[in-house]
Amino acid sequence: MKILHLEDNALDAELIHRVFLDEWPDCQVQVVDNRADYVAQLHAGNDAVLSDFTLVNFNGLEALELARKNIPDVPFIFLSGTIGEERALEALRAGASDYVIKDRPQRLIPAVRRALNDARLQRERRAVEEQMRRIQRLENIGALAAGIAHDFSNVLAPVLMGLPLLRSRVTDQADRQILAHIESSARRGSGLVQQMLGFARGVTGEPQLIQPRHLLNELMGLIGQTFPRTIRLRSDIEPDLWPLRINLTQFHQVLMNLCANARDAMPAGGTLRLHAANRRLDEASVAEIPGTRPGPYLQIEVTDTGTGVSLPVLEHMWNPYFTTKGINQGIALGLAAVRGIVRSHGGVISVQTCAGFGTTFQILLPASPDSEPDQGAHAGAATIRGRGELVLIVDDDARGRDRTGALLADHGYRVLAAADGAEALALFAPRSLEVRVVITNLEMPDLDGFTLTKIVRSLNPSVRVLTVSGAADTVEIRRRASQAGRFLAKPYQAEALLGSLYKLLHGVSAPPS
Repeated sequence: MKILHLEDNALDAELIHRVFLDEWPDCQVQVVDNRADYVAQLHAGNDAVLSDFTLVNFNGLEALELARKNIPDVPFIFLSGTIGEERALEALRAGASDYVIKDRPQRLIPAVRRALNDARLQRERRAVEEQMRRIQRLENIGALAAGIAHDFSNVLAPVLMGLPLLRSRVTDQADRQILAHIESSARRGSGLVQQMLGFARGVTGEPQLIQPRHLLNELMGLIGQTFPRTIRLRSDIEPDLWPLRINLTQFHQVLMNLCANARDAMPAGGTLRLHAANRRLDEASVAEIPGTRPGPYLQIEVTDTGTGVSLPVLEHMWNPYFTTKGINQGIALGLAAVRGIVRSHGGVISVQTCAGFGTTFQILLPASPDSEPDQGAHAGAATIRGRGELVLIVDDDARGRDRTGALLADHGYRVLAAADGAEALALFAPRSLEVRVVITNLEMPDLDGFTLTKIVRSLNPSVRVLTVSGAADTVEIRRRASQAGRFLAKPYQAEALLGSLYKLLHGVSAPPS
């Protein structure tokens, strides 16, 4: 403990020093007797300030004012033989923690203990209040992100569904190349929507068995287009990586977060290296890496040649809301969220750093070397065709409704389309036994998709239902949607829609192309 003691009586200062040493043997007491030395010592990491009330050319109230202005969280206690009750009350009103009369030294230690404890409680309370304010801001941002993502998904859905229709009608190779670029951008936009929804609600989608090499190569292409040219990119990705069962959106979020941190650590430029390789952990390796089990893992490393991480930052970097960035440079959830996502997938993350020389983040994720990624999701749209089944599409977004109808009609289905629940019921009622599938948006005015599903099921219990939504893909939405039928998150690609419809009708996944 460190005490700053403002006292111009050397004998009194020595007596007080002994009192502190008797209670706290490792206590450091810095005695000053003038304004200049006092001001110089204010920011020396003191735990408490002890001050006489009356000094030569200086007084305790001035000292208190300086302390409250410069170190407001540090308790300030008057220790004086001249302070009266009236002045003592004035001092407390001005912000002093307590006062002790010199001829009652037995009160000093309890007063200091109480003041230190009160200061600690105040710091903790302010920390909790600040955390609650941050949480509130994040909730507001999340709600805004969810709303934007919902609208954005409605904008992207017609693009993603219309591209296969155009591709089937275009024969010129140059035009096909343009369509490929448009589709790539639309798919990237779809991924951004999922990231926004993941931020808004914490989790999106279900884990999928994927080949990570494709995602890692796409990531390198993305950062190559968006990062400063002063940053050189190095890719070291093994060609035969084992598959991973992961949440794609969260996996992408982890890698983008680490790469963005690497970029920020190299303001003057440098080298960013992404390395990925298979690694099988044995008993000896597991003993050195807490949180792992023997077995196959995918090892991913993000390395930069930047400023490195200092020891004080290293001690707190995984804490929620900790940040070294300015107020407009982030929300200080990065590394805490990264570690949470990695752990939720059964993996571990570690860091190696050297100030001034760079940093390496290493991720180990359980792999599935004996499994093959699901190819059904990549089946060509042309191979998933209907057999004249009647499908009712219900969506208040006209562009999405029209593109979905055109896509289904182009792939062998008959289509009815409704702009809302009431219109859907008017179309469904006279043809309830003929309609095989209802594709309904969940968020609609007056009559939402869940309610509409209950009504059409009461008219025809055997009708299939595919619910779609551009809102956050949360566990609650999936739970309710599973009760209604099959669920598909917007913006979806043509293959995903056609594959889901095929599985609803036939009970099996569509055959791969």
